[in-house]
Amino acid sequence: KKIFPFSCVDVLLFENNKILLTKRTCNPYKNYWHLPGHMIRKNETMKQAVRRAAKKELNINVKIKKYLGVYENLNSFRHDISHGFLVSQISGKIKTDFQSNELKFFKKIPKNMVPHHKKMIKEFLKS
Repeated sequence: KKIFPFSCVDVLLFENNKILLTKRTCNPYKNYWHLPGHMIRKNETMKQAVRRAAKKELNINVKIKKYLGVYENLNSFRHDISHGFLVSQISGKIKTDFQSNELKFFKKIPKNMVPHHKKMIKEFLKS
C-alpha cells in the first residue's frame, strides 16, 4: 500500500502568553489537544492555507506574523509534513468547527497533545 505524506499548516495563536488549542473529535489523535491547521490544497499557497484554516476551524481572520519552520510527524497511520505559523487575530469570534469539540487557551502545554505540535510550541517559546 502506497502512502504519501500530507503537507499541512498549523496555526499558533497566543493571547496573554497562552496558546490556543482545540480538542479533536476525529482521528488521527481523537480527544487530543492540537493546533488548528489544515492540509495545503493544490494551487493554494501555505499562507492561503493558514488563513483558510483559521477561518474554517476557528471562525476568525488572522494576520500571519512569522513562519516557524517545518515539523515532521511519522507514525503508523500517517506522515505529516507540517509548517508552523505564528498568527494574530484580526477579526471574528473564536469558535470550533466539527473537527473539535473544545477550545482553550493554555498557559502550560497539556499532556494529551499531538507530539509534533507540542514540539512546535516548545521550540517557539524557547526562541
